[in-house]
This record gives sequence, C-alpha cells and structure tokens, in this order.
Amino acid sequence: MDIVVCTDDSFVMPTGVMICSVCINNQEYEVTFHVVTDKVRDENKKKLEDMVSSFHGKSIAFYDIERVDTSDIPALDKDAYLTIATYYRLFLTEILPSNLKKVIYLDGDIIVRQSLKALWDIRMEDAAIAAIPESNSALDSFYERLGYPKRMGYFNAGVLLINLEYWRNHHLMSVFKDFMIHHADRIVYHDQDVLNYTLRDCKIELPIKYNLQSGFLWIDKNYDIKYYQEVTGTINNPAILHFTGAQKPWHQSCRHPYRSSFFKYQAQTVWKDEPLQEDRPMSLRIKKAMGKALRKLHLIPELPPYGKGFLPGLQSLD
Repeated sequence: MDIVVCTDDSFVMPTGVMICSVCINNQEYEVTFHVVTDKVRDENKKKLEDMVSSFHGKSIAFYDIERVDTSDIPALDKDAYLTIATYYRLFLTEILPSNLKKVIYLDGDIIVRQSLKALWDIRMEDAAIAAIPESNSALDSFYERLGYPKRMGYFNAGVLLINLEYWRNHHLMSVFKDFMIHHADRIVYHDQDVLNYTLRDCKIELPIKYNLQSGFLWIDKNYDIKYYQEVTGTINNPAILHFTGAQKPWHQSCRHPYRSSFFKYQAQTVWKDEPLQEDRPMSLRIKKAMGKALRKLHLIPELPPYGKGFLPGLQSLD
C-alpha cells in the first residue's frame, strides 16, 4: 500500500500518531508512507523515520512541496496566509514518483482503527477518485456556490483513494489549474472545492466507515437522510475516525467523545508525554475555571461528559 500524508512542523505530532495507528492495524501488509512536507525540521523527520522503521514492512519517503510552481494560480493570492501546502493534493502527479498508479491519501487529524486492505483493493477503473460524503453535504450552499447539481454530491477530501494513472492520462493537473484560474471566486474550501467540482462525474462513493467525520456525530444532521442507517451502523466501530472541525484531541478544549482513540495510539509513540496544547484565549480559560469552581460548589449543574452538540449516549471506542 502507498499512503500519502502531508505535514509541517506544527502538525508533526498528530501526523505521527495517525501513521502509528496505520502501522499497528496493518502489520501484515507492506506500507510506504509518502510524506509531503512543508518546512519540516530534520529532527522531526527523524522521529517519523524512527517510528515507521520500528514496524516490519513499513517505509517512509519525504517530498518537498515547495518545488511545485504555482505562480500562475490566482486562487493562492485570495488570502495572504495561503501557500502551496493548502492545495498540495492537486499536484500529487508532479510530486510523487511516476511509477505510482494509485495512493491512499489521509489527513493528519485521523485515527485508523482497522485494516486498510479492503480500501486499497477497490478497483478504480475509469474513476479518478474514491471518497466519502462530507458530513454536511446536504447543505445547498456547496452546489449553489460551485455550480453543479446537488444529486452529484460533495465529498470530504480527508480520506481519498486516488487513481494517479487516471490523473496523468487525463491531464487533471491542467484541469485543476484551469478551474482555479477562471473560478477563483467560487473557492472557499480550497483544494477540496476544486476536487469536488472537477471530479464530480468521475468518482466512486466509499462507505462512511472509511471517514467517520465529527459532523456525523452531531445532533443537528446536515447529511442526506439516505445515509442515516449507514451512519448509525458505523458510529460505534468506524475503520477511520476523522476529527474534523475544531475538536482536536490534542487541544485542551477538546471534549470529543472519541478522543481516547487518539490517546491510545499517541501513548505508543515518542510523543506519548507531550502535553495538550492550549488553544483557548485567556478570557475563555478564566470563564472555564470559574465554571469549574461553581460546579464544585454545586452552584451550577454539571456539564455532559462531552460537548452539548454531540449525540447523547456515545461511548469511547478504544
């Protein structure tokens, strides 16, 4: 299996935990991790290398994303903070070795809980990509903004099975660039928007178990009702858990019901003792501390074990 991930220095730890979860749950298979990097220090690369090499049949290779020329793409000028790293998935045919025919792409805020072999073995044939629906894909705004029928759907780009051979044969990098040049005003969710529009009629829909996003766990449902039974049957045992949105397990503020799954694999890495990151402004930290003191005095009711927006009754997975 060939798996693509991307990281920078600020995201090495979550990415490393994700890679560890892949290795542990795919020990019988050979896996090469293709890590597209954006200014990652050598010491952090060494941490990733050492971890991957500790597993039999696993290897890792690094690629510098800055060598891709994007000077002719106006979409990158919409926001001053954006870099090529924001759109790197569009340029994989230029970044990765030409002998790779397909890859699995995984975001860094993911935990893989089961084997990926069945996902890897899916036949792509005439499809450019295979993906899972976005958890709020029932919202009309995606389709009104991008300009295609809602029946064609909108997928989340955090887990992708990519047919690189199809991309090369159909010169998709030029197609991506053309859309970005002529329709930069439509792009909000960066390369995910570009992929959804340009590949809207040459994609395969994958089971939700391969990308259970946080949005599928919310009380307020923004996904198509046709997925309800599939989501219900998946939430207690997803193959891939995706911490989308602001609820990241390595943050102090996280109250995601499945955050223990992240800590399970973090405990098996060199980052096992890394403290939670403080992501809250001082005003919110003071408010939280006051609330904690008032609850201790039984002056206000206890909070639920996790955020108010999540479905009731959810239990830790691991």
